[in-house]
Formats: sequence, C-alpha cells, structure tokens
Amino acid sequence: MSGVNLASTQARLKTYLLDAANDPTAVLPLLEGGFGLAREARLDIYHSAYRARLRDALGAVFERTWTYVGDEEFERETRRYIEQTPSHSPNLRDYGGSFPEFLAASLPSDPEVAELAHMDWRLHEAFDAPDRHRLQPDALMRLSDADWESAAFVFSPGVALAVFAWNTIDVWHALDQGLTPPPARALPLPVACLFWRNDKQSSFRSLHTVEHRMLERLLAGEGFAEVCATIAGDDPDAAELFGPCLQRWLSEGLISRISTAGGTDGKPQCEGNVPT
Repeated sequence: MSGVNLASTQARLKTYLLDAANDPTAVLPLLEGGFGLAREARLDIYHSAYRARLRDALGAVFERTWTYVGDEEFERETRRYIEQTPSHSPNLRDYGGSFPEFLAASLPSDPEVAELAHMDWRLHEAFDAPDRHRLQPDALMRLSDADWESAAFVFSPGVALAVFAWNTIDVWHALDQGLTPPPARALPLPVACLFWRNDKQSSFRSLHTVEHRMLERLLAGEGFAEVCATIAGDDPDAAELFGPCLQRWLSEGLISRISTAGGTDGKPQCEGNVPT
C-alpha cells in the first residue's frame, strides 16, 4: 500500500496482536482481499495463534503448577497473564519469568501456588542455562594464602536460591511422582532451597541455615574467607561446615571458576541467575 512504510505496518500489526479486544479496524486496510478467507478471519488466526503459543510456553514450563491448580484455573490465569504481559524475547523459553509474582498477586489466598510456580521457573532456568567449565578441586590446591584471602567463586549459570514458607517442596515431589499432593500448610520456619543443573539434569535441594547464608553472600560477590569469618563470628560451630559445603559445591558442579585480587575479571559472581 502506498503511503504506509514497513515500520508503520509492523507497529499497527503489533498493536492489533496485543489488543485483547481483537479489533481489526486499524489493520484491515493493510491486507489484500482474496486468498480464500476474509481479511477478518485471517487476522483472527494471527491474533489467536500469538496467545496460543504463549499459552503453550507457559504450560510447558509450569507443568507442576498446572497440574496442581487444574485446567480451568490455569487457563484463566494464563489468559490474564498473557494480556498483561507481552513477550519481549524472540525465544519463547524466556517467557514467563514474572508468572510466579503474577500468581502471588492474583491468588493471595493460595500462596503455595506462586511458590510452586517459582520452583517450576527456577528448574526451567537451570535446565536452559549455558554450559560453563566446572572448577576442579585441584585448582584450589594451587591457591596461595594470599589468594585465599581474596578468593571469590564465580558460580555457573542457573545457580539460584529461593526461600519457601509453605510445604511447596513436598507438593512438588508428590506431583512429580504422579501422587496426590498433601494439603498446603505453612511451615514452622521457612526453608531455603538451591537450584542448579548437574550435568544435563536440573536439580534442587533444601539447605542448612549455614549453607544458605554462605551461598547468599558468595553469590552476592563476597570472598570466601570474608564470608567464613563473618558467619563463624556469629556462630563458631558453623566453621565445621565450611569445608564440607565447599566440597559438595565442587562435586555438584556449582562453581565455574575462582576470582582473586590478582586475577579478577570484574564479572558478577554468578554468570546467570541472581538469587531471590
């Protein structure tokens, strides 16, 4: 069409696709007639397909959440989320990062649903995280005393933390095994959880209070010696856990490399997700 450039055409089509009212008035003049379908019907195909693809993406990522709330409620919440949250990435696997927060606001009387969605998303991110070199234990043996004073760990992409106030982990395990989940209940104390990818499998496990405090500070960029000194100052008995925790992180492939004062590259201490 004369007088309509590509940028204008794209902008009008985008506005139409994101319009929940499905009003084709502004874009009908952009389409030629013919092709066996009315222009309105052809536009409706694109309008519906956009939402269907986003709905499929959410269903694939939040599979346990979907099973827990049921088809009807999941359909209703995903439809509302899609209308409020357009996709900003060409990769559908990036869509849905704010869905747990959306559910927390949408279903305030069922807080375990948002926590379950948070678990689903963290496992999804861990699975999709790019590969990085796994730090080998012998690398630590080559550190001098001066290096240890400033050594910080760079964690692999996908490593993240979350804290759950409900029995969400038990619910997730039951759903994963095809069992009826237990009734939702608030925990006496919140439980911290670690997410990561071990080889080709996304994984999670609950954390001891000391290990959680260590990982929180290390992921924030603090040095290992500084973290240990701070925690031991508050709880001298915690010192006996520092070595075993470090050994476990190495065996699980959580750490990618070491950053020291003599060889730091200035990059963040987690090359992927930040803890929440």
